[in-house]
Amino acid sequence: MDKSPGFTAEQVEGKKKPQRRRRGAGYISDPKKRKAIEEHAEQMATAHYEGQGWTVEKLGKPYHVRCTRGTVERHVEVKGATGAATSVELTINEVLHARDKDNTVALYVVSDIRVDAVTDPYIPRGGTVWHYSNWEPAEEDLRPRKYEYRLPDPTT
Repeated sequence: MDKSPGFTAEQVEGKKKPQRRRRGAGYISDPKKRKAIEEHAEQMATAHYEGQGWTVEKLGKPYHVRCTRGTVERHVEVKGATGAATSVELTINEVLHARDKDNTVALYVVSDIRVDAVTDPYIPRGGTVWHYSNWEPAEEDLRPRKYEYRLPDPTT
């Protein structure tokens, strides 16, 4: 069974012109800044779970952090943002992993991270935590932002 997100024409086209909202966690072009934000969010997630008695292992892929406590295992997807987190970007693999009934997945988002970009390395500070401990992204909360178009064979 295909568990990949599907979209209706209404979701893609929209009912009407959307109202201006606060920006979600968007792409940061500076790779050093992006890395500093990601590592800061992962450190906060690690501290959170270790503080609750979990053993934490940083992975990176297919999810950021594996937490174990006894025989219980939780996979944690971590997202960091410098602005208000009204949305986060997810890959198709992150969505499929979270929807897999064999996995217990948490989403740990740190928004409003401040980054001192004058220093080298950059120094991230603070942030507001949004923690969803048993996370499975619902269809109505996903919006298409990008498409892969498979080119037809020009010889046929």
